[in-house]
Amino acid sequence: MNSSSEPTVRSEEPEGFVAKWQAWHNRRLVALGAPAGPPSLVATYWLAETSEVPGVPGIWSEREGGVELVLAPGITALVDGVRISGRVVALARGDLVGRLLDFASVTVQVTTREGQRGVRVFDHGRADRLQGVGTMPPDPRFVLEGLYEPLAERASVNYSYALESSPREVEVPGLVRFSLGGKEYAVNPLLDEGSLLLVFADRTTGNRTRPPSRFLVVAPPTQSPRHGQARLQPGVSASVRLFRRIQLPLAAEPSPL
Repeated sequence: MNSSSEPTVRSEEPEGFVAKWQAWHNRRLVALGAPAGPPSLVATYWLAETSEVPGVPGIWSEREGGVELVLAPGITALVDGVRISGRVVALARGDLVGRLLDFASVTVQVTTREGQRGVRVFDHGRADRLQGVGTMPPDPRFVLEGLYEPLAERASVNYSYALESSPREVEVPGLVRFSLGGKEYAVNPLLDEGSLLLVFADRTTGNRTRPPSRFLVVAPPTQSPRHGQARLQPGVSASVRLFRRIQLPLAAEPSPL
């Protein structure tokens, strides 16, 4: 680890560096402007209170630890590129978040909050309305060379979600160590869909956004896949790109969702 006052950086050509950042930023804008992007989320309907969701002709029910949707006759849902009619498994047993179900004007997805199942509704009419996103200027000084260290045993932390009244247990696979400004940091990333997710605050947190409101995805160092699964590899570098930190829509303004 470098203990100097400057962060450890990767050697990248300035032109290539900016181009890679711009490509990442463009992908993020596309994702935010998609029909099921975060800005298109307009409502969540809790299945403990209703079995019907506006814009989705069918009946929802919790069954065998999951959630099913029985579509009205003649109605189909697009699921993973396949048209499905009749009974649709919207949430498999043991999962917390379901598959995206696409309809003519909305996309829906089952979510879990404090043990309750709800259906999130994304309005296609709100897609592509985002004009832009404020960014931290790409600076190669803040591409930090970190070191990933897995924990010897399975571990978890209680993580507080903004819309939940009590913390939720989330898996922590290891530590990411890096140096910045002459200081050494060892942070516990959360395991989020196969990637390492750092959740943190900085000096701007709390001015216009709610804490912690900063999220950074670190691509996990992996070994060759064994039995169809890649494993997190210890003792190798992990790129911490601070200028790619993001904040979620809920960080900027209150939400009824």
